[in-house]
Amino acid sequence: MSVEQFALWTGGWDSTFRIIQLYQRDVVIKPIYVIDHNRKSAQKEIETIELLTKKIKERFKDSKGAIHPPIFIKRKNIPSNPYLKFIYKQIKKRQRIGKQYYWLASLAKKYPNLEQCFHKEDRDQLISITELTEIKDETGGKNWEVNPKKMGFLKRQLFKNVRFPLCYISKLEMKSQAEEQGFIDILNATWFCHRSGDKPCGECAPCKQYVIDGFGYRLK
Repeated sequence: MSVEQFALWTGGWDSTFRIIQLYQRDVVIKPIYVIDHNRKSAQKEIETIELLTKKIKERFKDSKGAIHPPIFIKRKNIPSNPYLKFIYKQIKKRQRIGKQYYWLASLAKKYPNLEQCFHKEDRDQLISITELTEIKDETGGKNWEVNPKKMGFLKRQLFKNVRFPLCYISKLEMKSQAEEQGFIDILNATWFCHRSGDKPCGECAPCKQYVIDGFGYRLK
């Protein structure tokens, strides 16, 4: 029997790398895309997911997996959770944390073990690897989840329903692996700019971060 997995997919580098991992393991993937109407690139990201789905299926024809049409969820329709909102605000007083971690935690109440595909550098800014414990997930691969004995109460409440499959690897390490396995062209077809659906603006946070991470070539 095939393993099924819900997976957040933005059409970006990290989540696409994870989709390819799962597809190579013959997993039936049910992508989730959260529509944020404040993001000008939303339509471009949806179109990119369609393009990437075709490329992945064509490249890995021996896979017994599947990629279902995305489940679209409007961000404003994610049920508010007063408790998690309070927890998020308390964490924000102590450290820098993006608002997306609140609404993703709320979404994970409906989809337990929902994966957040932040890579090693992103994880370092928010969570120590010692606060996580490595597991072997249902797909037969390695994954990470909260270690309740090592993570503090507040962050534990926010992340206890979440898994972190890419917390061990950097963007450059993903690039090297993709080059070795022959799918770097698929990762280079991903989208990252939040302000544009045409060409990268070079000014938004993701564009600037790509330059910092050594991926400035993707802005050209």
